Amino acid sequence: MTNINTKSYWNNRFASGDWEQKKGRNQTEQFAISQIPILNISKEFSGTILDFGCGLGDAFPIYKKAYPKAKLMGLDISEAAIKKCKEEYGHLAEFIVGDYTEIPSVDIIIASNVFEHLSEDKLIAKHLMTKCRELNIIVPYQERLFPDNEHINTYNKDSFNNVGQNQYKIFTSKAWGNHGIKFIIQLYFKNLLRLFLGRKLAKRQKQILFKISPVTVK
Repeated sequence: MTNINTKSYWNNRFASGDWEQKKGRNQTEQFAISQIPILNISKEFSGTILDFGCGLGDAFPIYKKAYPKAKLMGLDISEAAIKKCKEEYGHLAEFIVGDYTEIPSVDIIIASNVFEHLSEDKLIAKHLMTKCRELNIIVPYQERLFPDNEHINTYNKDSFNNVGQNQYKIFTSKAWGNHGIKFIIQLYFKNLLRLFLGRKLAKRQKQILFKISPVTVK
């Protein structure tokens, strides 16, 4: 499957305002809110948390409230995104322009809804594990893929078995799937039709969290 997720593609989305127009900022915020309860990071945690693929940084107010003692960092491949992050959230976190090869050593990495966009996702996960003590990867669960879409990978519970020691949790998120009237049309109205036709009802799409740590050698 062709990967359209180039650096120029995302620079254009963030610089043009397309991300905001399509409610990307709200989606990032809602993702963070839904993930805090299952990340299982102590409110007293005082190490470094890095948001890999942080976009416009809208998760950082949520992270700061949840982990007030932590040092927060964000990294994104888009210069346009990081410029906006520094302007709006520079008081909350440190921001870096770069790809996965430029991640500094930190305690915890959160990669929220990024890996489904990446070529060589398993190689990248293995590299990130050399840079942290805990890697949290959140992606759509068993997503159906379509040509020329931003999402090029689909995941099940065994997807990162060869990366390290990992636990997983499948959950639903208000941010995943369609929003507003589009959501009502595509889920509720379709379910009314499915009910009338005697077909199985559609459900809100799910996400999966992989919490990965280094393999312990005995």
